[in-house]
Amino acid sequence: MKPRALLALWLWAGAAVADVRAARPLAMEEGEGAFAQSADPGPEPERRGLRKGNVHMELWASDIQLANLAVKLGGGPFYLTLLAGIEPGSRDEARFNFGLGVGGHMVLSHRFWLDLDVTGGAVQPVQKPLEGDGGNVLGQLRLMLGVQVMPRFAVFVGPTYNAWLVWGQPDFASVTRMSVRESHPKADKRLQHWPGLQLGLHF
Repeated sequence: MKPRALLALWLWAGAAVADVRAARPLAMEEGEGAFAQSADPGPEPERRGLRKGNVHMELWASDIQLANLAVKLGGGPFYLTLLAGIEPGSRDEARFNFGLGVGGHMVLSHRFWLDLDVTGGAVQPVQKPLEGDGGNVLGQLRLMLGVQVMPRFAVFVGPTYNAWLVWGQPDFASVTRMSVRESHPKADKRLQHWPGLQLGLHF
């Protein structure tokens, strides 16, 4: 499967399993000899947080991937996130990643909110993904400070802390633009960890 098709399938699956605000049933009003449908759904229940709706999209850039896309499922204090990203480059350097995570949403003030989540996934080369003699796992702790510009639009920025475990024959020497600390838990395993940064848009 081609890398772009794999990314599209991953994000499509997230949107497909989402409970996208089911349409409210029309209220029935008693009329003269019949029931009439009313389009008035009544007052909408108050939602926790500033973000309206149960499904959200995020676009951002980070020290790991130049372009990232996430689907966040959940309109309350907790959410599930499905994410994917791509880093363009030369034939041997281009890569993409995919992962999932869980997190929490906290309202700080009228326009500011905070998201904290933990994600896990993998990084793969664009050329011949999911092949080779090794594997890797990328774990991230992400903190996002959001500024709500409109009910369905926000800008966010925040730090991350990342750990990348590689075993076997690695596809890349590193997956970040930041300096890393590296250790070798075993002869055929390599662990890199570093603080990172992300900046993006929330819909």
